[in-house]
Amino acid sequence: MKFENAEVKLRALKKLPRIQTPGVDFPEVQEGREFVTWFWVAQELVGTGLAEYSEPAVTPTEWTQIHFKERINPAGPPSPLPEYFYERAFQSFSQAKDDPEKAAQLNRMSARYREILESRIGRVMRLASSEAVSSTSALSKDEADLYENINRIVTAWRDRMRALGAE
Repeated sequence: MKFENAEVKLRALKKLPRIQTPGVDFPEVQEGREFVTWFWVAQELVGTGLAEYSEPAVTPTEWTQIHFKERINPAGPPSPLPEYFYERAFQSFSQAKDDPEKAAQLNRMSARYREILESRIGRVMRLASSEAVSSTSALSKDEADLYENINRIVTAWRDRMRALGAE
């Protein structure tokens, strides 16, 4: 749900009328104009041929750069990911499934994503399980949440185990 409510940039292929419903006020957009909307709205507009994506969610170059950074020093601290990486990755996969040209790249994109994800999980786990206070500035919001949960669990377990030895 969170990823479907992320914003995405589109270009109108036809004039889009203003749409008002409870909770949603979609302004009129002229043909050829770029605009920003929620991903779930974008999928509908693109699917009906009223708009097109202005840019790929995650470009092939970005996939390569992120993948390379994660593999170059797997034991090192995490490097920052591009802003909204996980939301944009979700959008990339959704767009690829709907586009026959991009579907051919789906396996390679999925493999890179899995490797990036596993590398990031390992880095977050190492940071969260160490006793030293670690900076989470290089982590995305989702990774920082994971860090907090793992750190809380490991710290509580470590305290219980140390209490056994102190008795």
